[in-house]
Amino acid sequence: MTVTRKPLSLPSTPRTSETSRSEKPSASTGRVVGRPGNTNGDGFESSKAARPSNFIDRPTGHRPDPNAPVLPATAFAFGSKKVSVGPRDASTPVTLSASATPNAAVKDLQTVTSTVSFDQDVALDSLKLNLDLPHTYKGDLKVTLTSPSGKSAVVHDRTGGAADDVKGTFDLSTTFQGEKSKGTWTLTVEDKARADTGTLKSWGLEATGKAPGTDPVDPKPPRPTGDPVIAVFDGGVDYKHSDLDSAMWVNEGEIAGDGKDNDGNGIADDIHGFNVGFNSGDVMKGDGTDHGTHVAGIIAAEDNGQGNTGIAAGKAKIMSIGGLYDGADLLTNFERGVDYIVHMKQERGVNVRAMNASFGDEYRDAASQARWKAAVQKLADADILLVAATANGYGSNMNNVADMPANLDLPNVITVASMDKNNDKLARFSSHGDKVVELAAVGEDVLSTVPGGKWEKMSGTSMATPTVAGAAALMFAANPDLTAAQVRDLLVKTVEVDPDLKGKVSTSGKLDIKAAVKAAEEFVATPATVATR
Repeated sequence: MTVTRKPLSLPSTPRTSETSRSEKPSASTGRVVGRPGNTNGDGFESSKAARPSNFIDRPTGHRPDPNAPVLPATAFAFGSKKVSVGPRDASTPVTLSASATPNAAVKDLQTVTSTVSFDQDVALDSLKLNLDLPHTYKGDLKVTLTSPSGKSAVVHDRTGGAADDVKGTFDLSTTFQGEKSKGTWTLTVEDKARADTGTLKSWGLEATGKAPGTDPVDPKPPRPTGDPVIAVFDGGVDYKHSDLDSAMWVNEGEIAGDGKDNDGNGIADDIHGFNVGFNSGDVMKGDGTDHGTHVAGIIAAEDNGQGNTGIAAGKAKIMSIGGLYDGADLLTNFERGVDYIVHMKQERGVNVRAMNASFGDEYRDAASQARWKAAVQKLADADILLVAATANGYGSNMNNVADMPANLDLPNVITVASMDKNNDKLARFSSHGDKVVELAAVGEDVLSTVPGGKWEKMSGTSMATPTVAGAAALMFAANPDLTAAQVRDLLVKTVEVDPDLKGKVSTSGKLDIKAAVKAAEEFVATPATVATR
């Protein structure tokens, strides 16, 4: 079966109400996580029917501040290069900075020196010196900057008479054009007269240039290898949980706990992933760690006789993209997380094959829709599958809703509704849409990991989605040559048709893991085998 998702007609009317994610305990056994009685979060009245006691609403994250500036795509850069999607830009500049705060006294007829160093070697296109040197008679002073190779530039030479201080930014690009950055740079301050003194408080260098090998020929990035990695975009994953500690992706380029960015990707100690809300490697900081840990356990919890066993136990690794519901709004956090995983795949060789998105919200304005689509297109260009949850709208039809990112019309996107715990009908809390939702999977009373070494049952489309992501991981493990679009196509073609899903999802079917994995094992690519949307 070939399924083509029809494009949505998305209204451009600005959203009239905004909500942020909150958590409230249930008065009954189990938990309600989300917004009981919510009428705005997903754009639906999700209190129409009684919720399961362990129902977990699909998180929506923070709404964007209409007064905040929209960051350009170039704002999200990791490592020595901006994230590249498609053809690599060999001329992308590298920017370095280094600073020192010696607070050294500058005395009459004496010389003071201070140094900074760059570990990375680039051929300089520009170099700027930022200097803070208070002095009661600047005409006494001579200031010189010397490169690691010995080339010098005089920054100030006894000019200015009785004026105070040598402060500001000095452009030394002409002198140091083409000079290599790596090594120790020395600032020398000479006081050549009597009666006036000062202090070399601080100074720093801002350097821009090209790294060796990027111009004219940029070497190919490493080919991704190893177990398929599934990125869980959510609250952080409890990587210390006994069912997850061996299932986590480990960044071999980092040294745990040293507080340094050992692999040079811009994030210190990103051992198991990246916290977008706090711009750090501490994935467990922030809201939603129960949700993120539960999702991760459905995908890959270890088969160790405790709790639950993940769909892809022993066959895949989890990369945690935590902090999704903290700091910036959901869309901005999503963009930043996408750029991180694309960078780690394309520049670092991490075998990221899919992203689980058990979140979403309605975005009616055209600008936000365009940003969502551009971010998911980056995933498509990097051959990363997006497995997304539809809403928990108690029977709401999503066909004409600008639900992001689930309803995007791209060939690497597969959207999931929830079956009930018996897997024989659509769960009463699940939304649907035969133009935008491909299939359903069990999402009611799903047992999985939660922080603190525990396990709980939860219900929601958030639980159905990682079931499909886990199946995709098994498919990538069985046939590493499959593309994201091919895995999506095989998931669609191998569903088990269920009469209750007719007219509700495009395939009229529910996930059949065994059939999907068998199809992956037997798959041989031909130009006509990949479905389009």
